[in-house]
Amino acid sequence: MSTNLVDIVKSAGIVGAGGATFPTHVKVNAEVETVIVNGAECEPLLRVDQQLMADRTADMLVALKAVMDHTKAREGIVGLKKKYIPAITALNRELPKFPGIRLHIMNNFYPAGDEQTLVYETTGRIVPEGGIPLNVGTLVINVETLLNIYDMMAEEKPVIDKYITVTGCVARKSPPGCPWASP
Repeated sequence: MSTNLVDIVKSAGIVGAGGATFPTHVKVNAEVETVIVNGAECEPLLRVDQQLMADRTADMLVALKAVMDHTKAREGIVGLKKKYIPAITALNRELPKFPGIRLHIMNNFYPAGDEQTLVYETTGRIVPEGGIPLNVGTLVINVETLLNIYDMMAEEKPVIDKYITVTGCVARKSPPGCPWASP
């Protein structure tokens, strides 16, 4: 397997898992000052990213560091809402092992997970109208996207799964032992 991050990401078929499915190999093939992890989940009922940050914290941070190294970023920021207590706790436990990466805890507002809002909240930079975060020296990447990068780097596992949130009245509960099941 190649050691070039762009080749790794492209061969795994990794696209943005936050909804836009932008080809991640194009996004990481840039030089930026800051890589921002979008852990804020714009829509209020979504829970996937906050659960992944709590359950696979180190994996996400390893992939973030790889993206930072490849893009020559000086800083990594994990942006998330203050109500994501388990994720914040897990991240605070792991962050001392990852210099140059910090948390930015945002209030619980809509649309905190919007890419342009996230760039402004975490860096104070304004993405120009019709522009993209790269225009202001930032790269925004989704939590699940980073975990897809980690899975390819660590296990050569291409993207074959997708995490989703199921909310509302459902016909059956989560199976016993399901790590993301609510009590």
